Amino acid sequence: MNPNPIASQRTLRGEEAYVYGLKARARDHHCLGYGTFSVDLERPEQVRRRYSREKAPITMLPLYVKATAIALERNPEANAILFKKPFGFRIVRFERVDVNLPITRVISGRRISFVGTIRDAASKSLAEIQREIALYQKGPWEESFAIRRILRFARMPFWLARLVHWRMTWSPGFYIRNVGSCAITYLEGGEYERFYPIAPTSLAIGIGAAVREPVVRSGEIVTRRILKCVLMVDNFVISGPTGADLIRSFKGLLESAEFAAAELGPARPSLAAGSGRSP
Repeated sequence: MNPNPIASQRTLRGEEAYVYGLKARARDHHCLGYGTFSVDLERPEQVRRRYSREKAPITMLPLYVKATAIALERNPEANAILFKKPFGFRIVRFERVDVNLPITRVISGRRISFVGTIRDAASKSLAEIQREIALYQKGPWEESFAIRRILRFARMPFWLARLVHWRMTWSPGFYIRNVGSCAITYLEGGEYERFYPIAPTSLAIGIGAAVREPVVRSGEIVTRRILKCVLMVDNFVISGPTGADLIRSFKGLLESAEFAAAELGPARPSLAAGSGRSP
């Protein structure tokens, strides 16, 4: 008697086959390297709260998206992806930075996960990025190209989903019409410390947990909320020094939150200070 009978089995197809193709292409076509780093969230959280009061409610996610895009603008050689050609390979660099991020939602009673893309993210305001994310998460799915695409995959056999990825490996135009030039990824909940991404892009930042821990600031031990991050790069395209520059850029941008503060302008004076009266 079989000590552990098979409970069920199913053919891999549809969006599962599409996701398989993503991971297989990342494994087979890219040389994945990783680096870990941490970000002090004190300043960005202060600016996010002020932005939410004065401009529009936002989460931290738009800050992660825009910091990633600006970091790539400052290191444009990293905004590139490896593609095949008839006799060898080519590295194709893109002018704008389009950021992928994972979205999960329930559609017609079925939970699906798909890739949402924020196009030209560096040029958009945090409020615009938040609105696009909200549309992916809660907007009419019939109006979303990304959702319609993943639902089309649900009807595809395995071989056809793999054919889509084959074309993405050869055609930069087809690739960038469907997804972005880089990615951030995360798991909802935040019970984990670090998340190591795997993606068929040349760069992906894994957003891990944000936990309070003791750190040294100006010679004193203080408690700060620290975000644990992982940078994944395709080492065929991005060198070690460039990867280090990307970490410094992303970390510096996020910790200073200057790009977010610039959207707000100078801090408004308090009511008491503006009235000329004693508090």
